[in-house]
Amino acid sequence: MSTLTNTTTATELAVRLRRTVVRLSRRLRRHAASGLSPSLESALGLIGRRGPLTPSELADIEDVKRPTATRLIAILERRNLVERAADPCDGRSHRVAVTHAGRALLADSRTRRDAYLGRALSALEPDELAALDRALGLLERLIEDSR
Repeated sequence: MSTLTNTTTATELAVRLRRTVVRLSRRLRRHAASGLSPSLESALGLIGRRGPLTPSELADIEDVKRPTATRLIAILERRNLVERAADPCDGRSHRVAVTHAGRALLADSRTRRDAYLGRALSALEPDELAALDRALGLLERLIEDSR
């Protein structure tokens, strides 16, 4: 592999990386078998990690309009994956938290994705796994540095 020495080469690498990450993400979603659309799964996962959240907080974090966040919450609520509770700090608003069923769905989805990826990685040679481990460290650093 050649050394990256100019912006064009880094840009070409960025294009390959983006395409690969998108394809991997799609494949992981397909193997998750959660039955949720990508936007619903993203919202549920976010509420699970950061919740309870107000609809406005969810909209801000997901970078969508509040009516979109409200619609996602309503669908998740109808499926018994989230529940609303009055916001103790603002009686005019409510917070949304993941239900037991929602946590179970997220855990199952995560397990399926991890199993798929684990099977795929087990086909790699030890030196390839080591190279991937080094690349992951770089990607994690890129994500942290870009905050």
